[in-house]
Amino acid sequence: MTRRAAIDIGTNSVRLLVADVGEGAGGDAIRPVDRRLAITRLGESLHAGGLLTPDAAARTAAAVEEYVARAKGWDVPHPVVAATYAVRAARNPEVLLSRLSVPVRVLSGDEEAGLGFRGVVAGLRDLAAATPVVVLDVGGGSVEITWGSAQDGVEGGRSLPIGCVVMTRRAIAHDPPAPAEIAALEETLAAALEPVLVPLRSRTERLIGVGGTVTTLAAMAQRLVPYDHDRVHGSRLTAAEVGRLLETLRGLPLADRRGLPGLQPERADVIIAGTLVVRCVLGSLRCDAITASEADLLWALVAVPLSL
Repeated sequence: MTRRAAIDIGTNSVRLLVADVGEGAGGDAIRPVDRRLAITRLGESLHAGGLLTPDAAARTAAAVEEYVARAKGWDVPHPVVAATYAVRAARNPEVLLSRLSVPVRVLSGDEEAGLGFRGVVAGLRDLAAATPVVVLDVGGGSVEITWGSAQDGVEGGRSLPIGCVVMTRRAIAHDPPAPAEIAALEETLAAALEPVLVPLRSRTERLIGVGGTVTTLAAMAQRLVPYDHDRVHGSRLTAAEVGRLLETLRGLPLADRRGLPGLQPERADVIIAGTLVVRCVLGSLRCDAITASEADLLWALVAVPLSL
């Protein structure tokens, strides 16, 4: 076994995975030893001019440096550090990158989608090799949709700038959201997602979701306090459950949403937009459920580290 670590700098959060990785890097060969998440909201201002703020960059840089130190404590002196939508979309990525002591690989949308797919394949043990799957990754800045199978790999993918932080900032001004805001957001999401998803209806046997929105909804459906990675990973979230959770969320003010079992308080302001994405994807594909996966981009990064 080789010990490796990866750090994901996202639009909404910074995440760390330290794992022992065996030959072949399949799901059975990746054994997490430390997992951390800090919500830093790097992309909180991207909707208004495409700039990262110094405050958001400072919060994010502090989390990254903390996780670099944790990785060193686990005997991984050089963790792989990758950044996604917020850094690639920002007009001033240097406001963050100049604060970091480690090299950062800024992933393209295609790279992000492909790595997410590989992570799912590595981490879901019950996934039959030939099963056609669609992987949905709802991030803070972008949504990645990738399709293929375990045996054939990625067949196609799209990255769309409709993540839960970005869409909340653009479309929701009231607390709780006004019905007109929900309707307008649903229309925007359908216009972006349906051209990608409708052609996949006839060849999708399984829909798998990664990222904080899907895993949070799975935790909420099970009322998990505290969060339990093992109970979330591989759990099945039905379309009816997503609909019920959405109705609860959209009817509560932010202060009350923060107290719901299974929902991290820091996600409460953006969870409605993320849930609308999940519901739209389920409807567009005509799927009755989505499988939540803890294995995602980070799993792929520790399995086959990127060259920086």
